[in-house]
Amino acid sequence: MESKLQELTKKIYKEGVLKGEEEAKNILDSAKNEAENIINKAKKDAENIIIKAKSESEQLKSKILSELKMSSGQAISLLKQNITDLLVNNTLSDDVKKISSDVDFIKEIISQIISKWSPDNKNIDLELILPDKMKNELVSYFKNKAKDVLNKGIELKFDSRMENGFKIGPKDKSFILSFTEKDFDQFLKSFLKEKSREILF
Repeated sequence: MESKLQELTKKIYKEGVLKGEEEAKNILDSAKNEAENIINKAKKDAENIIIKAKSESEQLKSKILSELKMSSGQAISLLKQNITDLLVNNTLSDDVKKISSDVDFIKEIISQIISKWSPDNKNIDLELILPDKMKNELVSYFKNKAKDVLNKGIELKFDSRMENGFKIGPKDKSFILSFTEKDFDQFLKSFLKEKSREILF
């Protein structure tokens, strides 16, 4: 009787141990699988984070390089413009003032314009506007040396607001050609700027 009880106890114990070992193994396997899944997911998440970071880094690098290129281009363009302006302004400013205030130069230009305006030497219906400060000298010139110009119908007018140069056009004021200091300055500067850019850059 006692041996059967012992045998039954041993059997129950053995089955309990085996069942416990099996459950422990199942729990351990499940824990291992879950751990592997967590590790794999962590690795994948880490890879995705690295890929995203690299992509964002490349985009930022590209944007910075693009902005640097644009900024350097603008800076170079501005520098070229400043060099050209400095060269042209320093070269022209005094000379243009002298030329446009030179009475002999103005006489010559006016004579050339009038001769080309009416090559057939017929009546010229023109109005010539001149600086008031040159009035005495220019009136004297036209009366003594360019009478034929006045006889052809050119009307002289003097403007106190005009510093130098002159303006000329039909009496009906349909248009007017201006040759003041500002006009000479703009014309010569635009010409010199283009030539300066060709030489310098």
